Amino acid sequence: MTAAAAPSARTAAAAPAAAPSTARVLARAVAMEWTKLASLRTTWWCVGLGFAVMAAFALFMGISMVERFAEDPVAASEFSYTQLSSQGVFYLVQFVVLTLSAIAATNEYATRAIAATLQTVPRRGLVLAARTAVTAGLAFAAGSATTALGIGVLWAVVGSYAPLDAGYAATTVLGAGVCIALLAVLFVGLGTAMRGTAGTIGAGFLLLLGIPLVLQLSGMQVLNDAAAYLPGTAAVEVYAAGDVGFYTAPHDGPVNLATVLGWAVAAQIAGRTELRVRDA
Repeated sequence: MTAAAAPSARTAAAAPAAAPSTARVLARAVAMEWTKLASLRTTWWCVGLGFAVMAAFALFMGISMVERFAEDPVAASEFSYTQLSSQGVFYLVQFVVLTLSAIAATNEYATRAIAATLQTVPRRGLVLAARTAVTAGLAFAAGSATTALGIGVLWAVVGSYAPLDAGYAATTVLGAGVCIALLAVLFVGLGTAMRGTAGTIGAGFLLLLGIPLVLQLSGMQVLNDAAAYLPGTAAVEVYAAGDVGFYTAPHDGPVNLATVLGWAVAAQIAGRTELRVRDA
């Protein structure tokens, strides 16, 4: 090696390695978040509970419908698989996903493991994005699968009385999956902002059921209509395609979907802001 070549070699050796791209860092963060979420027993208890409560709900409602149809066969023509399965999602499954999302967002604050996570991935926005993506993906799968299970159990029980429209059922399953995923996005953001599991679940319960119920019980039409702008009520209008059975929103599907999306985006902004400005 010549004397001129030696400095060049030393310069090349001393040059720092190129920083990994944002996409690579995000992919690693997603893998890390999935490993953490999948390693928690609570995650799979929540998923299993979602399937169990939906199956039980569909079975009991199906048996009730069969008894009704035996007394009044004409009533079978008015039966809606979408309505009953959507009620199961609204009253049961969405709260399972709320719990799952709250745990995913807040568990590391309780154990102080969040400090290690932020040392591994210092870009806090990527941590939240990865955590949200993983939780929403699992919520989409769970929401779609539990809705399909509910429709399947109903069909097994009442299928001889009421035919099933497969296309309509598929739309219900897809709509439930999308809305449940958006609710997961909302509650991961909310949990990141609040940093407490109990507080996140409590606030989520109020948003999904408590406040809408109070507004509907007020007896004032303006307040009853206002309930449509809360995330749970707007979501059920989407995946039930307006065939909710216990509530009718004053507007159609696109507005309801935009409402759920707006809540999810607002919660993510709040969570990202808190994650950036507050110490771990």
